Amino acid sequence: MDSYSINTQTPSSPKGVTWFPVRSKKHVNQEIERLKSEGISSLTLGINCAKFNTKKGLRWYDWLVPTLAENFHLELCFDNFYYTPTASYNRKHSLSEIVEHFILKHGQYFTEVELWRNPAKRANDEICENIFSEDVVFTATWAKHLGKKVSLGRIKTMDFEWIIKLISCQFLSTIECLKIDKETKAWNTNTRFYERTLRSLFEAKGVKTEIKTSDIPLRNLQTSSGDIAC
Repeated sequence: MDSYSINTQTPSSPKGVTWFPVRSKKHVNQEIERLKSEGISSLTLGINCAKFNTKKGLRWYDWLVPTLAENFHLELCFDNFYYTPTASYNRKHSLSEIVEHFILKHGQYFTEVELWRNPAKRANDEICENIFSEDVVFTATWAKHLGKKVSLGRIKTMDFEWIIKLISCQFLSTIECLKIDKETKAWNTNTRFYERTLRSLFEAKGVKTEIKTSDIPLRNLQTSSGDIAC
């Protein structure tokens, strides 16, 4: 189980997002007992959107979420196909459809969702004129409408113009928090400057969205490629 660490966790929760490899119910139950033995009471559960789109993915997550909710306070984090090349997966369900499914079916188990921006959007130098047409923005708006708090994760320095656009259209008024990635060697210069710049800009524009930064380098979140054993 890998994790993406954000330096705002309490002692009762593991650092960052918890990713349960798609393996077996027995494995999950073992992890539950281990986490409980360590005094863990809260989890931010990572949802692998590519795995959700597999033949048995929906059934797997429909079992996993209520099972974890019996033992922990949950928040959900959706990776938005972050680690899956566009050509290599069948996007049967879009990000907004996946998030909607979890809210409508399992919404009683969590109050907040974290959404990531797909890297393919960064590869396109031109920002959409209608910012709400981008999947993560549309999904965040819809999740908020459905009664959930929303954070944006995996924010990078190259997202600066995109953030400016979000400010100008007043979208960030619906966002609880921006979570900025620690970008390895660039952290002591580019990322720290980026964080300070955003904080100053938010203050000047009256944006109340919280800004958080990661405290350790990001680790590989790739999960098992094996079949789901249910």
